[in-house]
Amino acid sequence: MSADSAMPTNEPQPPNAKIFNQEDGSVRVSVGEYVGFVSSHHLVLPKINQLNNYWRKMHASQKKTG
Repeated sequence: MSADSAMPTNEPQPPNAKIFNQEDGSVRVSVGEYVGFVSSHHLVLPKINQLNNYWRKMHASQKKTG
C-alpha cells in the first residue's frame, strides 16, 4: 500500500510508479506521463516522490483550468 492511499482526498492521485533497469545501469522511473532517471536504486523513492508531486501539480492545474 502506498502512502498516497493512506490519506483520502478529493484530489486526483497519481498512477503507480513504474521502475525499469536500463542497460547502462541507471534506473528509469515513470509516474504517468512523467519520466526521470536515477543512477542508483537508493535514489528511486526520492524520484518517485518528486514525480508524484509534479504529477499532482500538473493535474491540479488542468482540473482548475479545464
